[in-house]
Amino acid sequence: GKYEAAVAKTEELQKQLEQSNTDSLEEIEALKNELINAQSKYNEDLTKLKAELEEQEKKQMELVEQIECCSDNQEEVKRLQDYVQKIKSTYEEQILCLSKQLETVNDDKNKEIATLQETIKSNSQCYHNEINSLSEELKQLKVAHQEEVSELMHHIEISCKENEEKQNQINQLQHSLAEADLMKEKNVKDEAYGHTEQHEHDFEQLKRVLNKNIEDKVDVLGMKEEPCVEAKMEEKIRHLECSLGDLQSQHSILKDELTYMSNVKLKLEEEIHRIKDEHFHEREDLDFKINELQLIKEDYCCVIEKLKLELQAARHHWETMVEEHKLETQNLREQHEREISELNKTLLSSSEKEKMALVFEMQDLKDQLEKLTQEKEDAVLSYDSLRETLETIQTELGESAGKISQQFESMKQQQASDVSELQQKLRAAFNEKDVLLETVNRLQAETQKLPSYQLEIEELKHKIVGLQEENDTVTSCIHQKEASIKELEEKIIALANQNKDILNEVKCSGEEREALQERCKQEQGKVQELQQEVDVANQCNSDLKKKLEELTERLNDALTGKNENTEMLEQLENQIDTLVCERENLSSEVSALREENKKIVQEKEELSKELEKIMYEKDGWLVLKEKSENLEKKLQIMTVEKDRISSLLESEQAHKSLVRTQLYHMLEQVGYSISDSNEECDFLKLLQIANEHLIKMKEKQCFALQNEEKVLHLQREIERLEEENTTQYTEHRSLLQDLGREKDLLKEELEEMLSEKEALQHDIQELTSAGEKATIENQDLLAKIEEMSEKLAFYESQIQEQQKGSKAQEDLNFILEQKETELRNVKDELSSLKTLTEKNDEQSSVAELQEKIGRLEKESAEKGEKLNKMKAVAVRAKKELDTSRKEMQTLREELELVRSEKEQLSASMKDVIQGAESYKNLLMEYDKQGEELDSEKGRANSLERQIDDLTRQLQLSSQQHDQLHSANEDLLARVETLQCNSKLLEAQILELQKVKAKAEKELEAEKLLKEQKIKEHSGTLREVEELQMQLQKEKKYLQKIMQELELAKKDAQKSTLMDMEIADYEKLVKELNQKITDKDSRIEDLEQETGIQKQKQETLQEEIKSLQSTMQQDEERNAKIKQLLVKTKKELADSKQAVTTTFSTDFFFLQIQVAALTSEKHKVQEHLRTSSEQHQRTLSAYQQKIATLQEECRAAQAEQASVTSEFESYKVRVHNVLKQQKNKSASQAETEGAKQEREQLEMVIEQLKVKLQETQHNLQMNAAEFQALQSEHDTLLERHNKMLQETVAKEAELREKFCTIQSENMVMKTEHAQALSQLTAQNEALRNNFRDQVRNLQEEHRKTVETLQQQLSRVEAQLFQLKSEPSTRGPAVSNPVPKNLRERRNTDLPVLDVHAVAREEGEGMETTDTESVSSASTYIPSLEQLLNSPETKPETSQWQTELTKDELIEKLSTTTKSADHLNELLRESEATNAILMEQIKLLKSEIRRLERNQEREKSVANLEYLKNVLLQFIFLKSGSERERLLPVIDTMLQLSPEEKGKLVAIAQGEEESSSRPSGWASYLHSWSGLR
Repeated sequence: GKYEAAVAKTEELQKQLEQSNTDSLEEIEALKNELINAQSKYNEDLTKLKAELEEQEKKQMELVEQIECCSDNQEEVKRLQDYVQKIKSTYEEQILCLSKQLETVNDDKNKEIATLQETIKSNSQCYHNEINSLSEELKQLKVAHQEEVSELMHHIEISCKENEEKQNQINQLQHSLAEADLMKEKNVKDEAYGHTEQHEHDFEQLKRVLNKNIEDKVDVLGMKEEPCVEAKMEEKIRHLECSLGDLQSQHSILKDELTYMSNVKLKLEEEIHRIKDEHFHEREDLDFKINELQLIKEDYCCVIEKLKLELQAARHHWETMVEEHKLETQNLREQHEREISELNKTLLSSSEKEKMALVFEMQDLKDQLEKLTQEKEDAVLSYDSLRETLETIQTELGESAGKISQQFESMKQQQASDVSELQQKLRAAFNEKDVLLETVNRLQAETQKLPSYQLEIEELKHKIVGLQEENDTVTSCIHQKEASIKELEEKIIALANQNKDILNEVKCSGEEREALQERCKQEQGKVQELQQEVDVANQCNSDLKKKLEELTERLNDALTGKNENTEMLEQLENQIDTLVCERENLSSEVSALREENKKIVQEKEELSKELEKIMYEKDGWLVLKEKSENLEKKLQIMTVEKDRISSLLESEQAHKSLVRTQLYHMLEQVGYSISDSNEECDFLKLLQIANEHLIKMKEKQCFALQNEEKVLHLQREIERLEEENTTQYTEHRSLLQDLGREKDLLKEELEEMLSEKEALQHDIQELTSAGEKATIENQDLLAKIEEMSEKLAFYESQIQEQQKGSKAQEDLNFILEQKETELRNVKDELSSLKTLTEKNDEQSSVAELQEKIGRLEKESAEKGEKLNKMKAVAVRAKKELDTSRKEMQTLREELELVRSEKEQLSASMKDVIQGAESYKNLLMEYDKQGEELDSEKGRANSLERQIDDLTRQLQLSSQQHDQLHSANEDLLARVETLQCNSKLLEAQILELQKVKAKAEKELEAEKLLKEQKIKEHSGTLREVEELQMQLQKEKKYLQKIMQELELAKKDAQKSTLMDMEIADYEKLVKELNQKITDKDSRIEDLEQETGIQKQKQETLQEEIKSLQSTMQQDEERNAKIKQLLVKTKKELADSKQAVTTTFSTDFFFLQIQVAALTSEKHKVQEHLRTSSEQHQRTLSAYQQKIATLQEECRAAQAEQASVTSEFESYKVRVHNVLKQQKNKSASQAETEGAKQEREQLEMVIEQLKVKLQETQHNLQMNAAEFQALQSEHDTLLERHNKMLQETVAKEAELREKFCTIQSENMVMKTEHAQALSQLTAQNEALRNNFRDQVRNLQEEHRKTVETLQQQLSRVEAQLFQLKSEPSTRGPAVSNPVPKNLRERRNTDLPVLDVHAVAREEGEGMETTDTESVSSASTYIPSLEQLLNSPETKPETSQWQTELTKDELIEKLSTTTKSADHLNELLRESEATNAILMEQIKLLKSEIRRLERNQEREKSVANLEYLKNVLLQFIFLKSGSERERLLPVIDTMLQLSPEEKGKLVAIAQGEEESSSRPSGWASYLHSWSGLR
């Protein structure tokens, strides 16, 4: 037995290992799914990075465009140099007017700039305030959302309404936010448009002013004003340009701010949408959970109701059983007491000594009974105490487990109490049996001691025979009861297994909570506790081995066993109390841990949201940083420009002073005097403008410093936020490290458990060796042991099938606990067996069931030996009866003499017959009791089945619990993996941010280089412009001087007096020429400087080219990165497709599994219902049987009472007869006739007994069959009803499907009708076209015929005229006539070269087979050719007469030729008509083929069905079966009639020998021209 148990346990361990492997594979699959999710997230990040890279590429493209613009600017510079030299003279006089207007404009502009700056500041502050308010509102919304989630978790039923209200609130808030954002955007846009309109208005004013200045310049050219105003005008123009640039930069800044605000708004809207989606998904998840909980609740309610009904039925059944057992025991006791009293009376009558002995024996028996009753009461009390303790334990467990566990435990308690009561009753029956055996033995001894009392011996022998028969019946009853005891013991074993399962479940829950406790609190304590537990388990194993050895010795001592049992019960109570306390603690800790886990998840979500916010804010700060850097760069540019302008002013002032001196010299020579007051006023104005610019620059510097301070403050805030982020990251990492350590510890624990498992396997091997030894000793009892082991294997297989859902760690823990519980159960069973073997003392080894069976068999053997002895005594008695009969034969003669005594003897014989009848009635009662025992066995079997059903239900509930637990653990594992994925993603984000920062730095460096080069380029351009301005001024100056010279020359011509002055002027001219040469030298120097600047420009261009090459390299890199990104995109798309396909297939398989499980569940529920109904029916049948048996028992009791009274009267008569016989001392023998009558009557009685038994057996069989048939009829009726309901439901579904199919069919018909109408319309259109073509041909033909007829009529008329003319014309005159006629014919007749004219082919018309008939083979000449064809007839010499004949012959030939030509044309038209008809047929066939293709596409959706049909058609033999499939194939494939005919021939078995295998050539039509 041990070996088989060990083998079964090893199989269990192997199955558990397989389960652990499957669980590990499932975990791997879950990890793979999570990896796929991480990859999808990584792909999203990659897409974001791609977008950023594309933005950077766009920026690079903009830079390239700017560089190209720079190159364009250089070209424009060259053009401007030429243009500046042309326009330099025009701008000198405009500057004077513009300088005055510039002051006013600058004042206005300064005011406007101040107002704009104030508005920008206020707008930025407003926007920042709005952003902060929006972020606070978002935070409030998130907090409210989290509170709503918590309230939903606590109040699931109320949450739906609250969620709807909150959703309405959120929608209102979103609408309000959207409206507010729209209003803000509109305001900002209005402001921007206002600013742009103001700028445009200012620009227009400036343009007007410039136009006015140009007009004034035209007027001013005539006037001679001072040249000192030019420099002022130039400065003012420059100031205006600078102010314009500032305004443009401010405008661009405002645009950037607008775009930034729009981006912020979009981000906020995206966050709102995301929060909406999250809220919606959470709500859906909660609704799904609520539905699941409701379903589970309904299932549990149904299970509870079923269990209540079964409990009530079982209680009622047990109550009836207990009452029946009580009645039976009372009846047996009364019978035994009566028999004992009768025996006592007989013994007292025989001798007083025997009376005394029997009295003493009765007293001893009473004492023993009292002792047994006391022991019974003690056992009952101990059991009641145990029951109370178990009830208290169950109430405590019920607080945690719930109503279901309480009901199950109460069931078990009732069953255990009923089993104990039955055991006590069986013990009492055993005791009574022993007492009866002792009494029988003593009576046998007394019969051996008293040979003198022959008559009394004869009476006693009769009684002994009766008692032996009664004893046989009692022994048979005892055997039956022993069988029932065995069944009850099996029930006890099953209940013990159930208790083991319950304890395992309790311990499983305890250990799960312990594991959670150890994870959170003490990691090292785990290892120590596990080691201690392992040591304790090893010690327990060694102790149990020792105890097993000791128990073999202690089996003889029953009292010590009782003490140990009490101790074990106390220990179990203590352990149960401790387990209950631990379970409560663990439940509280588990709830706390779950709350902490929820809090951690919520905190993680909040942190992730805050991170996203910080990232958005960081982007905003980066934008502000860039703005501040741009402002700093602008400040630097302004300072450089200021320095350059100051240097230029100094140089210009020096130049102006030189010019002034030269002008003063010229004017003094001429004789003019100029006041210096105007010049001083102009210079003062210039100084004022410069001071104002300096003040503006200072203000700008202050503004830049303020911006720098703001930027520093923002940088500090960013650093603080980054520090907070780093602290949060470190906290998260520490938490994740702790989780990893816990995982490592769990792995170590697993390894330790595996080592313990190996040790346990070693112990199991040792036990198997011991079991093999035991099996060698007990080979005689192998058959019964194998039966028991098969039952055990069946139960174990059921248990193993039910325990497949548990995990590897839990399995190992469960194995340890099962071992402990099994050892405890072994102890309990040993103690119970000790109590049973206190009176028998026949157990010797640990193999309890085997020894019990062996000892029971020994007892049965001993009883059989006793029965054999009794049978031998009965044989001896029979022999003595034979001798007495012989003596009776001798006494017959005396009986004939004494008739009175014969009458008395006949009366006594009648009494004896009545006693025999009463004995027979007693036997009948015993048979009935045996039948009642059989019925009780049947009831016990039904109860066992009920218990098995309950155990299955318990196991199903335990499986559900394990599944829920495993699902919880899977969720925890998923949370851990998600945390790991989030860490990995955070690390990837950090790396990507670093890469992005590097790229931004490189871009900034490139921007700085570009700006520096632009500055240098702008400086060179300004210098060139200044030089050009100077050249223009000098040119103007020279022009003025030349004008003055011309005026001087005119004055010299007017007067001779001015000659001297002319000489002076000539001198001046020479001086001026010298100055011009100096200026030319200066111009050359300036040209050299320009050349140097050109070289600088070339160097700059080379640098630009190098930059372009670097840009190209960067672009190549970017292209490579793009290619990599495209590859990654493709891989991701493939992986996504694979994931979607795998997910869809997994989802499909899971759906199938769910459907299968639901169907199995429904089947199990139906089976439970049917079984419960069957049990109720059997219970009702058994109750009816019990009622009938009780009535029969009462009737039998009444008959027994009457028989006992008659038997007592018979005894008195017999005593009287014996006394008379003693007194007379005369023995009379019975007559042979009486003997024969007696034997005949006995035979008749036996036959009647047999018939009665047969009839009773038949009645029982018929009743059982009737009940079975009734139950089958009921089940069939139920099934019929269910089938009817299912058929009704299926009919409804099929009707719905039929309706849908009908609607689809109607739609298809309408589509088909539309397609047919379209095709018919097309066909009709083609027909009409062809008809039109035929009509056109016919009309042309008719026209040609008419023209030919007209020509014929004309020719005939000409012939007639020729005939009527006189025939006296010479040959010279008659010769040209035919020529003229021929010419006329040629001119009159239309050229109808029909063969040369190519006919237009119809649509789709190609060369056909009928073209062989057409004119391809026979050449049809044209009409002209026919007319011009020469005749072979020779000309005659007589011209006058033969001319007319020739012409007639020609006419005839022409007419015949024209008729032939017309015939051939008709043939051609007929051929074309035939071709057109063929084309029409082919078009029709094409249309039908296309229609079939369309219908085929609809049927192709069900490809699997088509495949199955085709396979069946291929594999079936030719005949009716193939012909049945033809319509299906025709409807599916839409075959043509020819194909259908071929298939029919194939299906009928006709092999087409002539038909060649037509491949793709069948698709090439006859008119395609390819044959």
